[in-house]
Amino acid sequence: MTERFHIIDGETLMNQPLSPIRFVVEGLLSHGLHLLAGAPKSGKSWLALWLSVTVAKGEEVWGGKVQQGTTLYLCFEDSRLRIQNRLFDITGDVPPNVHFCEESVRLGEGLESASGSLSLSIPIRCSSSSIPCR
Repeated sequence: MTERFHIIDGETLMNQPLSPIRFVVEGLLSHGLHLLAGAPKSGKSWLALWLSVTVAKGEEVWGGKVQQGTTLYLCFEDSRLRIQNRLFDITGDVPPNVHFCEESVRLGEGLESASGSLSLSIPIRCSSSSIPCR
């Protein structure tokens, strides 16, 4: 089955009330799924790990306010030992609302069904009443 693009004309778009972007890190990182891309050995994994822990703690990121919440770091290229060692390097206090998954399967070999169950296996706790929680 082929999906069609959802097309909207300019007049409809301009007259449609839209909600503002909700940021986890003020002006930098919005709610949702994010991918980091860059050259090998440029620090992507370290940055993702640090952001996951910092957002879970609710600490400022580069001077920006953070909305504390539950984080999930999909670290498919790392082992638990490597993640643990890196955590020891960046912090002495890892909160219970930061989660890690180092298991990986490929597209077409179960990733679709496995990723659908991620949100069901992590208890979602919100620290702000303005955010709808599941």
